Amino acid sequence: MAKARDTDPSAPSEPAEPVVLSGYTVMARRYRPQDFTTLVGQDAISRALSNAIRSGRIAHAYLFTGPRGVGKTSTARILARCLNCEKGPTPEPCDACNICRAITLGNEVDVLEIDGASNRGIDSIRELRSTVGYHPMHCRFKIYIIDEVHMLTDQAFNALLKTLEEPPPHVKFIFATTDPQQLPATVLSRCQRFDFSAISLGVMKTLLADIVIREGRRAEPEALELICRQSAGSMRDAQSLLDQSLAYAENDLTIDVVHLLLGTGDEGLVCQIAQAVVDAKPAAVLLLLDGQAALGVSYKQLLIQLAAWWRDMMLIQVAGKDAPSLNTSPRYLEEVRGQSARLGMENTLVGLDLLDNALMRLKDSPHTRLLVEITLMRMARLGELLSVGQLSLALLESRKAQPAAPRPQLAGPADPGPDPKKAQAGDRADGPVAPAPHARVPQPVLAAPEPAAPPRVVPVPQVVATPARLRSVVEVWPQVIEGAGKMLAAGLYSASEPRVTGELTAVLRFPAKASRDHDFVQTRLARLTELVREITGQTWNLRLELEASSGAPPRQEELAPPVAGPVAPVAVNLVQLRAEIEKIPLINRAIELFHAEILSFDKDFGKPPPPPAEPPP
Repeated sequence: MAKARDTDPSAPSEPAEPVVLSGYTVMARRYRPQDFTTLVGQDAISRALSNAIRSGRIAHAYLFTGPRGVGKTSTARILARCLNCEKGPTPEPCDACNICRAITLGNEVDVLEIDGASNRGIDSIRELRSTVGYHPMHCRFKIYIIDEVHMLTDQAFNALLKTLEEPPPHVKFIFATTDPQQLPATVLSRCQRFDFSAISLGVMKTLLADIVIREGRRAEPEALELICRQSAGSMRDAQSLLDQSLAYAENDLTIDVVHLLLGTGDEGLVCQIAQAVVDAKPAAVLLLLDGQAALGVSYKQLLIQLAAWWRDMMLIQVAGKDAPSLNTSPRYLEEVRGQSARLGMENTLVGLDLLDNALMRLKDSPHTRLLVEITLMRMARLGELLSVGQLSLALLESRKAQPAAPRPQLAGPADPGPDPKKAQAGDRADGPVAPAPHARVPQPVLAAPEPAAPPRVVPVPQVVATPARLRSVVEVWPQVIEGAGKMLAAGLYSASEPRVTGELTAVLRFPAKASRDHDFVQTRLARLTELVREITGQTWNLRLELEASSGAPPRQEELAPPVAGPVAPVAVNLVQLRAEIEKIPLINRAIELFHAEILSFDKDFGKPPPPPAEPPP
């Protein structure tokens, strides 16, 4: 029957066994460090943890912080193997026992790796707390590795605090995070913190070269260096890029293949664009961006490369030829040095600032090429701009070139001449006697041909300042308006320029429709006179006039000629009262804020109220 069924064509055929393809493990997992000796770039952390295991000073909670791809999770697994190895605790796990192999494969039930991003709630922490009390099944310690622990909620952290501070002796916690600033201080104080640093360019390049040899491939050193620079200190990123590049390259891995894969520009293109910017040739920059060499280049990657080029110029300008950590390959170092010498430090820093701002705006801008072109055009025109220091120096030189305005010659006391006693004392001294501070230094007197009588003291006549020798109020009137303040200047704008009518006397004439401005300036006339005195150096007598209206008869005060003599006491008191009212901070602020003016006020303003009348007996 069986044979008949096998040969019967109508019988259903058995399904063919699927072809099992051997799975490929990416480089980032295959070349993950398995002990502290293969953990690169973190020598201080490897030594600290190894010494802690040897001396038995093993903490109950560790916190590993640092950028992505620098070995935080790998170090947590190494520490778990060190603590649970059958030959341990030892800083050198055997990687041969069942526990070591299970931890390496991620199959050990006593070493739990928890993703903090997907298990961030309080329910996940409650479940963790419920399993903490159970003893491990196979291992020496039950270890909880929580990756991206900063993603836990505040309630989850609060629920974990007590267990984290006093866990059972068989429990160890290892936290890993890229953002330790988000962790509560209560969690940080309960852990031993280790900060992982970015992998240096030289260490990363050496490790990638070793991986290429172990893979049986060949790669140019420039290609590996470009991959390391693009990784920005992350070993995992570097291994992933190398894996992708080797899969893309059919033969040897060259720098052109890496440029084409990453969308970066050739270093020669970057050098040409930088040279066009330094030469201040915007047209050449646009031609290079539109040329064949720039086809397929990512604008973001081009800005990153230009920023690295400008950073190298800055380092060379500061540290000279021996500047460390240069990103440029040795083939273009001479070009970088020559461009840095021509550009100058100020323009280099401004160019770096422009490139940084462009990179920040690039991710949100739909016009990436336009943004790159604007940035490069500004960088190419930096030589046409003046810095703040150059502008200040130019202003200072222009002021020095202008002739100084003559200062007023004020009358002073008569010079009594040299004192004979002081002159004799000065002759007996070892050297000339220095004049006292602020004292008038006597002018040298020519010796007479024959002895003469002692000089007679003649008083110096007082020098009277005249308008021709001093600055006129008409000349400085724009400065007066500028320094008068907003309110007073608004009133002065209605008047014509002052007209000199006599010696140190000027008249301001207001049109008939500006009577309010006339009255307002009249109340501030004392302040205006003081301001004119400060600017001109002399006291001017300013008078205000108001033109008569064509449709109304002139006011009595306009018809009457100016009477010399004191003003009536009542009017003086009212003017003083108005001035005192305007000095009140609240009223002064309201006048300046609303451009208001005081129309009327009580003449008894500010007087204390009368005492209450006594009740009749």
